[in-house]
Amino acid sequence: MFEVGDSVCYIDTKAGKKVVCHGMVLEIKEQIKISYHNTNGQEIIWVDPTEIDKINSSRCSHNAECGWCDDTGECIYEQK
Repeated sequence: MFEVGDSVCYIDTKAGKKVVCHGMVLEIKEQIKISYHNTNGQEIIWVDPTEIDKINSSRCSHNAECGWCDDTGECIYEQK
């Protein structure tokens, strides 16, 4: 269902309120490791597959899947 590099939507409820965050799948095992940005910066967490929804599929050209570009095409590895 999910593949590394997929863009996903995750609802962050850590702060006691629901915040919709867009992230990227980094690794897949029993749970799925995702990277997303919230008001505190980048978060990398393991989630249950039922906690995220797939937005679209994309692959990082640098095979980094760090999530920093958030599918904007502005890769931090290409910035000078």
